[in-house]
Amino acid sequence: MQVPQPEFHEAPDGARIAAYTWLPEAGQPRALVQIAHGAAEHARRYDRFARFLTARGFGVLASDHRGHGATAASTGGRGVVGEDAWRAIVTDLKRVGDHAAAAHPGVPLVLLGHSLGSMLARDYAQEYGADLAGLILSGTFRTLPGMELDSVIEELEAEIAERGRTAPSAFIPRAFGAFNDAFPHRTGFEWLSRDTAEVDRYVADEDCGFPFCAGLCLDWVRAVRKINDPAHLARMPRDLPVHLVVGAEDPCNQRLTHVSEMLEDYRYHGVQDLTWRAYPEARHELLNEINRDEVQRDLLAWLDARV
Repeated sequence: MQVPQPEFHEAPDGARIAAYTWLPEAGQPRALVQIAHGAAEHARRYDRFARFLTARGFGVLASDHRGHGATAASTGGRGVVGEDAWRAIVTDLKRVGDHAAAAHPGVPLVLLGHSLGSMLARDYAQEYGADLAGLILSGTFRTLPGMELDSVIEELEAEIAERGRTAPSAFIPRAFGAFNDAFPHRTGFEWLSRDTAEVDRYVADEDCGFPFCAGLCLDWVRAVRKINDPAHLARMPRDLPVHLVVGAEDPCNQRLTHVSEMLEDYRYHGVQDLTWRAYPEARHELLNEINRDEVQRDLLAWLDARV
């Protein structure tokens, strides 16, 4: 079966946001699950999980972020974005979600964000949480591992002053360069999954693993500070169910340190339905891991209990 063809949503600034929709064969979906993908990948990679959900009565929608996938052509190419890209991407997610909600009135909407997408999802929940029936954060981490944000912001601002926002930046390779050190090195992306076939697909995919422009890097780092600000966290509805799923061997979460800190943030905020699971030996991309069937079943059970 082929991935659905994209539908393009034109943003006010002219960016054409590619969105994909998977629907059950018959009847109204039980709920809509909107997926926010991670850094340097794209929405089509979630086709297998989307089909798993549609076979069980859910609708799924996912869009390519600015600088990613089929959206990149309208924003300057892979990894390239315009001004204030983070806020624009969050707004794009809202626009895509609203479009699906209008087509299926009264159907609950759950937002699932992976990695960078989990940070976008956390921002979305702060801005538009009242629209959501649930929030799932996959491969998530509270902050960028091993970084002092203020100094990184200064470095990126200096880089932009010298070369411009759209110039490729060494920030991503520098930030994630050591992630593969703990694993046998074959491609350099073994930290993503224990499944070598999935790693090879990632490496062979020209829409994966590309560098970011300096502007997108800066917007991301600034956003990390924003979403962890208690004043912004306090804007998220306390009755919004939140579920975290991570690999216990995912280097992004620094041996679950950045997961524990996020859970403490949500507990302090008073989130009433907060659950989480760490999968032993699993790495970053749980939906592409060797135990992905287990992960999918667990996510389905969480969804079933809440919609």
